[in-house]
Amino acid sequence: MPLLGIAEQATPGRAFVWGWLFGGLAAGFHLFWVSFLVVPVEPVTRLLLNLGVVLLFAYLGLYTAVFATLVRRFGLWSAPLLWPLLEFIRTKSQIAFPWDLLGYTMTPWYRLIQPAAIGGVYLVSAWLVLVNVLAYKLTTAKNRRPYLAATLVAFLLPLGFSVARVKPDRPWFRVSIIQPDVSPLDKGDWDSRERIQADLARMTREAAGSGPDLILYPETATLVDVTRSSTIGTEVQHLVDSLGIEVFTGTPLRDESRGTWHNGAVLIRPGEWPPKQRYYKIRLVPFSEKIPYADEVPFLRKLIGTADMGDWTRGWNYTVFIWRLGTLSASICYEAIFPDLTREFTRRGSELIAVVTNDGWFGRLLGAQQHAELAVMRTVENGVPMIRSANNGISLIADPYGRVLNKTQLFTRTVLSGTVPQPLAATPYRRWGDWFMLLCLGGLAVGLITKRLRRRGT
Repeated sequence: MPLLGIAEQATPGRAFVWGWLFGGLAAGFHLFWVSFLVVPVEPVTRLLLNLGVVLLFAYLGLYTAVFATLVRRFGLWSAPLLWPLLEFIRTKSQIAFPWDLLGYTMTPWYRLIQPAAIGGVYLVSAWLVLVNVLAYKLTTAKNRRPYLAATLVAFLLPLGFSVARVKPDRPWFRVSIIQPDVSPLDKGDWDSRERIQADLARMTREAAGSGPDLILYPETATLVDVTRSSTIGTEVQHLVDSLGIEVFTGTPLRDESRGTWHNGAVLIRPGEWPPKQRYYKIRLVPFSEKIPYADEVPFLRKLIGTADMGDWTRGWNYTVFIWRLGTLSASICYEAIFPDLTREFTRRGSELIAVVTNDGWFGRLLGAQQHAELAVMRTVENGVPMIRSANNGISLIADPYGRVLNKTQLFTRTVLSGTVPQPLAATPYRRWGDWFMLLCLGGLAVGLITKRLRRRGT
């Protein structure tokens, strides 16, 4: 509401400056934990990371600055159309960081996020901006009755849609999710590898006791390429064969045909070695896993790269895994915050989102909780359930309506077992994608034309 007041009353230049300050501070309050990541890096890399955090907040603030400037030029009516368009643009580059999209704030209240099945998280964001515009007008307009009625309708629409849409879940299969709680600082400690792998095997046998149809490991759970390892690879395959249960795991993967390394995932099935189905992560974390545009402009690697900066290779295939009871797709860590990526997997036939991640780098600050909440929005958008294995938590099971059925606590070694519900029929968002962006553009065009015609008429 303060931002809307600035956008309505300030000059365009002041609207830009105050919008930039507003957006940068908002990003800082929301993402302050980025400065405290538990990442063992060289001093020069730490310096670059701290500088990068400041630049990140400034970069995110620019979108709010553009928003405030355009609202000042077009009018308050344009705010619910401009905001989702700017959020959409934020997802479309190698430096994309759509972590703080406005609609994500509603994820804990599943009744209010069901419109995401129609227009994605962007529709929820547009609704929130509309509510704020109406609230702002309620405090400033002389005649408040129209805005009061409009506010009531604005809340009744998503709630009514939720009542009509949300139904009781139908059971599909049993899953056991492994949360090994390995310290982030031990993930690369080769002296601890045998202990970590022995614990993983023990927890797998424990998980099998609940009679699951599928067992899920977290990101890079095997530490090494499980498909090429004569230790953890053969041990996991022996477990799978003896237990008769498929295991889906995150793992580093070597592509022999291209000579490249990938952050990936594989499905290990009884009697099938080496695993035939594999996925290479498509969306890599900027700077942590890949320096943006380093493949296109190799000089960037020499300019800002350090020895401990990641250099994974991007994947290119949208792998839909086929397992005994259906299909699933992997969403590795950061990938779960991209609406279009998950939508593409479900459009190609994935009935289940399997998120594998290692959120221990966030420590006990808010990053891990936020990351889990953001991922859940993908279930509503696509009408499919989600299983999530996080090395240090939060692991969870969510239904196609965004309801978290069961979850773990941070930094606990545990096995989460439960029933995964069946997917729903294809949602409008899964079928038609980001059509809402075209609606926003069309709405802006109609509004601007109408505004110009009125001016000529007077």
